[in-house]
Amino acid sequence: MTDRNRRLRDPIHGLIVFDKNDRYETDMLAWRLIQTPEFQRLRRIRQLGVSEFVFPGATHTRFAHSIGVYHNARKLMQVVRDTEGADFKGDRARVVLIAALLHDLGHGPLSHGFEGARKALAQRRGGRPPEKHETFTARLVLDPEGGIRQVLDHLDPTLADDIARLIQAEDPSDIYHAVVSSSFDADRLDYLVRDRYMTGTGAGSIDDEWLIDNLGTYDLRECQDNDPEPRYVPTFVFKARGRQAAEDFLLSRYRLYTQVYLHRVTRGFEQMVSALLLRIAEAADEPGRLGLDEAHPLIRFLRPDSGETITDYRELDDAAVWAAVERLRRCDDGQARMLASRLWHREPLKALDISDSFGHDLEKLENVRKRLKRHTDEKLGKTVFRDEPNYSLYTRAAGEVTKPHKKVRVLTGEGAPWEITDFPDTVIDKKLCQPTRLTRYYFTSIEELETARNVMLGRSR
Repeated sequence: MTDRNRRLRDPIHGLIVFDKNDRYETDMLAWRLIQTPEFQRLRRIRQLGVSEFVFPGATHTRFAHSIGVYHNARKLMQVVRDTEGADFKGDRARVVLIAALLHDLGHGPLSHGFEGARKALAQRRGGRPPEKHETFTARLVLDPEGGIRQVLDHLDPTLADDIARLIQAEDPSDIYHAVVSSSFDADRLDYLVRDRYMTGTGAGSIDDEWLIDNLGTYDLRECQDNDPEPRYVPTFVFKARGRQAAEDFLLSRYRLYTQVYLHRVTRGFEQMVSALLLRIAEAADEPGRLGLDEAHPLIRFLRPDSGETITDYRELDDAAVWAAVERLRRCDDGQARMLASRLWHREPLKALDISDSFGHDLEKLENVRKRLKRHTDEKLGKTVFRDEPNYSLYTRAAGEVTKPHKKVRVLTGEGAPWEITDFPDTVIDKKLCQPTRLTRYYFTSIEELETARNVMLGRSR
């Protein structure tokens, strides 16, 4: 592989060393994987998509994030090693560490805008839900023609299959897996610190060194419906003296969602990205109208008969999308031209946030939702856009169900660990654990915004 150590400078973790004599025997393998075309593609995909329209410093990439996740995974694996002692499995550790490095390979360009377009497109075409980015990651790892598979097979022919299987698994099968799937995994530990730093937000701090130093392991008892016997999910838990830092960690994550990931203006630009990609898909059979070549990766990937091949997918990155936007702002298609021009010149949509006005009155909120839905349905996706993300202390913006091993727990010295919100003196309100739905409407003109505002207030139909 290589006969000397390799080093990278990182604004979050400082000097990251890839040691040719590391105890897990993965660093040199990781270094070779970083050089592959699949991993280098992550340099061309921003971690936070269009968030730089609101936070100018948010230009960091999934490339930097993935290396940070690998660095954190090595730290967390040391906790596992200390716990397992003589039973520590080096081969299993290698699978998990490389999975941590490669976990974001399958992300598409422009983050949530691209994902939202694919979901809407699948619904319009009456097909099954689109493959998740974890599935694309696994496909890139397993692709016999790809650089990742060739590097892995050179070391061990079974390694690619083991890594792909772990990346797609929903629940941890052992404590090693918790390094990449738990309430305090290597991914969260990087993106929360990195996104906070790069956006410049001052909301909450994360004492990651103290948290890792006070990390332990525990097998959580999990009962499923109609399950005759409980099963146990191995995960990380915090020691008692780490509880306050763990509270800060959760609150910082919550504030990042409310202030950064779900920022009103950012989400509006994501709506435009999704709408533009949908328009490209609708007109993919006549790319000349859009001013795009039939060989453009977006045309090839989004057309109905594409099959979403891995060959086309690996050519999709932010650069490909922005090159298309530049062409589309001069195309013959009015809808595509309008959206592309607004994106190119950073012209935000006009937002109406009904959650701000009626968020504490659920009855009024629901009635307003119904009135606005009737008023806007015919214009949705054209001059009006609706965004309804869910979030809570634990869930991601997509609002998926929070599993037991994804909740933060603290050892008390007696019996099972407590969920962090169960302590009587906690600073975290249990209400934050309940899913909250934001409802926002976006308009291309101030006139449509004012009309909708009157509808919201019951002044007009």
